[in-house]
Order: sequence, then C-alpha cells, then structure tokens
Amino acid sequence: MLTKQEIEKAGYRVLPQGGWIRLDPTIIPMDWYDICNDFGVDPECEEIVICVCGVKEIYEGDQE
Repeated sequence: MLTKQEIEKAGYRVLPQGGWIRLDPTIIPMDWYDICNDFGVDPECEEIVICVCGVKEIYEGDQE
C-alpha cells in the first residue's frame, strides 16, 4: 500500500478524492495485451478499471 508521503516524494500531487480510468481493448487494441500483462489481469476481460490516487504533469522538455 502506498502512503501519501510516498506518492508526494515520487513527485505526484495527491488527488483529494482519487479517480478512476476505464480501459478497454477498443481504446488501445495494439497495447491491450501488454497493459493487461503489466497489471496482471486477464487480457480476455472486457475492461480494466484503474484507481488513481495521484497525478504528475509532464511537459515537453521535462526530465523524468
């Protein structure tokens, strides 16, 4: 479990209420199997819902 301090230390802004991102194979067909593998989910599922607790804005020229 990540803590608020760990999220902030990694450079993310903690979202006050969190959020969710829904992914399905029609949105990203070329990367679907790789994404499922990265998250450890079955690529035969209809969709993945990812809970988001922080956000980091990256701009052109920023160094990661």
